[in-house]
Amino acid sequence: MVVTVDPKARPCPGVERAIALAEDALRRGETLFSAGELIHNRREVERLEGLGLRPVRPEDFSDRGMRKVLAGQSLLLRAHGESEALVSRARGYGMKIVDATCPIVRHSQDLVLQHVREGWRIVVTGDPGHAEVKGLMARAGENGAVAANARAAAMLDVENRTLLLAQSTVDPELFAAVRHALAKRVPGLKIADTTCRFLKNRQADIRAFAGPLDFVVLVAGRSSANGRLLYETARAQNRNTFFIEAPDELKRALFKNGHHVGISGGASTPRWQLDEMRLFLEEIGNSPKGLKNRKGGPFLWRMLKKQTKTK
Repeated sequence: MVVTVDPKARPCPGVERAIALAEDALRRGETLFSAGELIHNRREVERLEGLGLRPVRPEDFSDRGMRKVLAGQSLLLRAHGESEALVSRARGYGMKIVDATCPIVRHSQDLVLQHVREGWRIVVTGDPGHAEVKGLMARAGENGAVAANARAAAMLDVENRTLLLAQSTVDPELFAAVRHALAKRVPGLKIADTTCRFLKNRQADIRAFAGPLDFVVLVAGRSSANGRLLYETARAQNRNTFFIEAPDELKRALFKNGHHVGISGGASTPRWQLDEMRLFLEEIGNSPKGLKNRKGGPFLWRMLKKQTKTK
């Protein structure tokens, strides 16, 4: 079996920056909190928690009982951003703010605030439950609305002075469909394409990568919108594409000698997870036929091999 790691697979700059800021603060010995998952990659968040990152719920900042716990400590703003109300409460507790907000998300937040002050209606294309969208809606207040798709956009109560922007990780094709639906209704529609350029490029990269392979393994967090988008992009090119968080989710029997398997990742997938998957697949390929599916599997084979070398 040949195993190839997508040479262009890497975390986006916003995720890399968020992880680096977390590691730097923890290295300095700060007691560091995050209001929920720093990024949408459960296993990377668990690694950071092992280094000392302490996640709390956003609603904990309204809990008087948590005030003593949070007071004077550090708050890491997630890559997807936080509401102004939460940051204000944290500052009121005397917390140090470590801002890991993705620059694209920060730009969207600034656009919303500017246009709300000028009396514009705000429409965001994306998932209403996503942290980034929630943060934008908190800034838009009564002037804001979410269009999850073109049908929802056609039903929105909109005005001529309407700004349309996007959740950064939304499918560009979905954003185009919403834009088309609103443009027919709103002559004065103002459009800010805030979809992530890095993610657009990764879509093109993964199309080219996935096509010639026998199998594609896309490693990303289950809750990752960008991971889901890249999985769907790869699967459109190669039906034998799997979306997983960890190696133990794969069925070993699917992979045989002679297969060419490619590994790629989402914009929130660190390199160590791609290397972990590569080693897992290479181990399957190196396991002797007839032993890898028996009880003990590759682990037993490695132990027997080691014993043979020591004799």
